[in-house]
Amino acid sequence: MKKSLIALTLATLPVAAMADVTLYGQVKAGVEVAQTKFGAATRNADFAPGKHGVPGKTAVATDIQDFGSRIGFKGHEHLGNNLNAIWQIEQTTHITGDSDKWGNRESFIGLEGGFGKIRAGNLDTSIKSTDGTVDPWEGNNRAVALADTFNRNSERKASVRYDSPVFGGFSANVQYVPRDNATSDDKWTHTGVAEDAYYAGLNYENSGFFGQYAGGFKHNNIGSKDGQFHRLAGGYDANNLMVGAAVQYGKNFETYGNYAAKVSGIDNFFDKDQKEAFKKGDASLNVADAVFGNSEGKDGLGVETLEAAVTAGYRFGNVTPRVSYAHGFKAKVDGKKQSGTAYNQVIVGADYDFSKRTSALLSAGWLRAGQSGPHKVETVAGLVGLRHKF
Repeated sequence: MKKSLIALTLATLPVAAMADVTLYGQVKAGVEVAQTKFGAATRNADFAPGKHGVPGKTAVATDIQDFGSRIGFKGHEHLGNNLNAIWQIEQTTHITGDSDKWGNRESFIGLEGGFGKIRAGNLDTSIKSTDGTVDPWEGNNRAVALADTFNRNSERKASVRYDSPVFGGFSANVQYVPRDNATSDDKWTHTGVAEDAYYAGLNYENSGFFGQYAGGFKHNNIGSKDGQFHRLAGGYDANNLMVGAAVQYGKNFETYGNYAAKVSGIDNFFDKDQKEAFKKGDASLNVADAVFGNSEGKDGLGVETLEAAVTAGYRFGNVTPRVSYAHGFKAKVDGKKQSGTAYNQVIVGADYDFSKRTSALLSAGWLRAGQSGPHKVETVAGLVGLRHKF
């Protein structure tokens, strides 16, 4: 009898301890098809498939892909005087078998009250917080989403962030990334330059209309050059209609090689060693030269970019069709425009909601970067998938 009472008591302890904890997440995956065409010069680069006997276009790749499944735990505790302790642990959970460490998505601990909220952890930057304005898309291939093209500079950082309460429809946020989080290898010596970063955002919302500004500043981001990034977005989201537009400007916020790799998708074809070299900023790969031409030796230099994107959708019953268009204008290096550096992307698709939690996904996209002729990378992709939220 005593053993039964002890077991019953122990069984009820987790329920009491977990009373303020919410389990949430999304499971989303499907079948994705994609094919990439290369210009004659691009396909013969050291990292392109043409180097290994592939002709001017790849085979049509058809595979089951995870579209960003995730699981999270969040909770709060009332501390009195309108003050709450808040926390969240969220991570990627690829249902195709890939694994990642816990807390690799937005995870934090903090305080919330009438003053707003302050958090510390792996947090979305102010820039990333505005991604949803023009990118509602699911998908792994960058041709069917804006995550690695228009939104490629959206990041999560180990940082501290303050979000204000809403006053008359306005709210603001500021965020700081300490130098020893930005450059942990230099943590105990400080022999290198400081690479701390600052972010800020301003938001407005009223009767379905909204406007957003987000900016970022990185000390000594590329050599001794400071990096800056600014995004202005706005639109309308109510009465079954969603229209959003954004324009963004960056200078020395990324390298020219990174810009070329991301907007073209050429980094999908890097082998293991090339991926590692690219992560370390190895400029000898000459990615920009392969994609754009006339850019040899410029991979490691800072780039100046101007881009715009727009998305529109309308809900008809259970179906929400939408379309997006993104355009990158010619990029600059050392103040000079580089030929062939524009990119264009179009995505069309629709969601069908079986319920509030489960939806079918259908989309197709086209992405082209690089000069016409020998220097170009052009990808078409499509997907059919399913998403469930819990």
